[in-house]
Amino acid sequence: MKLVETFVGGLFAAALLSSNAIADPSLWHIQDEDSDIYIFGTVHILRPGIEWQTDDLMAAFNAADTVYFEAPVNDPSQAAAMQQVVLANALLPQGTTLSALVNDETWQAIQEFAPQIGASAAQLEPLRPWIATIQLGVGFIVASGYDPASGVEATLWPLANEAGKTLAYFETVEEQIGFFVNLPQDVEVRLLEETMAEFDAAPDQLDTLVSSWANGDQAAIDLVMNGQMRADAPEVHDIIIVQRNERWAETIAEMLEGSGTVFIAVGSGHLPGDLGVISLLRARDIEVAGP
Repeated sequence: MKLVETFVGGLFAAALLSSNAIADPSLWHIQDEDSDIYIFGTVHILRPGIEWQTDDLMAAFNAADTVYFEAPVNDPSQAAAMQQVVLANALLPQGTTLSALVNDETWQAIQEFAPQIGASAAQLEPLRPWIATIQLGVGFIVASGYDPASGVEATLWPLANEAGKTLAYFETVEEQIGFFVNLPQDVEVRLLEETMAEFDAAPDQLDTLVSSWANGDQAAIDLVMNGQMRADAPEVHDIIIVQRNERWAETIAEMLEGSGTVFIAVGSGHLPGDLGVISLLRARDIEVAGP
């Protein structure tokens, strides 16, 4: 289960590009006398058959001694621990139901939509809004014919592991889940309500997002991934995007004090814009080659 960036900036990051389409997503490069750092923005779920592994991208990946991901969510050895953390934080207090927290329009939408993903509203009743949001959103993508196993991280993690590269992570699984678990309840509820309200527009957003990613259009990625969240859910945007970008930029800056070649693969919504990782690095007077 992909928890980070599932609702905002990632949950709807699935490809509506046709199978066998060719993508040429952006790659950034930082270099000093003894370090090479490559930064690549990912899409977590793709339609099978999309060709995004360009020669330049894979040359950078293959040259890397260390590969950084957001968190070890693609590591099979982490699956049980991840499930345990989710289950420990998934249920509402006894006597509280999801239908009592959301507005009537949202609950009606859930009742109509849940059967389309092989679930029922009754199964969602005891769940906290954050996990209901993720289950419904991921279910929407999978029911639409997309495959989490075709995502960028799901492809690169095994390649890095099999090649014996050092695997590193900006966050733990517990930290990623904690971003959702620790949201105030009113923010959790609004997240679910807005997600259900936006499902009708989701296919167009998916198409725009992944076409922008495939073409390296950073302004469009920022608009689709972050624009509405910045306006409608600034608390979520600050926690899920801005604060994490700042920590990651700090870590990347510290990497330059070492040596070697590092390849970084993180969600594409974290990289563009004034508060994106690339701008934050450039604000530190670090020269970053790329868009």
